Amino acid sequence: MSTQETFKAFTSQLESVTNPFYNFNQLVTKNIETLTKIQLDSLQAYSALGNESLQSLASLKQPQDIPAYGSKQMEVASKISQQLMEDSQKLTQLGQDFKSAADELTASAVKTAKSA
Repeated sequence: MSTQETFKAFTSQLESVTNPFYNFNQLVTKNIETLTKIQLDSLQAYSALGNESLQSLASLKQPQDIPAYGSKQMEVASKISQQLMEDSQKLTQLGQDFKSAADELTASAVKTAKSA
C-alpha cells in the first residue's frame, strides 16, 4: 500500500468519525438560530402589548375612563395568554423537530459505524 493510499484511507476513516459530530453541530446551530428568532419575535410581541397597556393607562383623563381601561386590560391579558400559547407551541415544535433530526443523525452514524 502506498503512502498516498494510506493517507486517503486515514482521511476517509477520519471523516467517517468526525462527520457525525459536524452534522450534529450544524443541527445545534440551526436550532439555536431558530430559538433566537422565536425569542426575538416573542420579545417584540410582549413589548408591543406592554406599550399598548401603557398607552391605555396614559389615556385615563377622568374617573369615568377607568371601566374602559379595565376592559382594555382584559383584552391585553387575553392577548398575552394567546401569545404564551403560541410561544409554547413553537418551542414544543422546535424541540420535537430537534429530537427527530438528532435521532436521524444518530441512526445514520450507527449505520455508518456498523458498516465500517
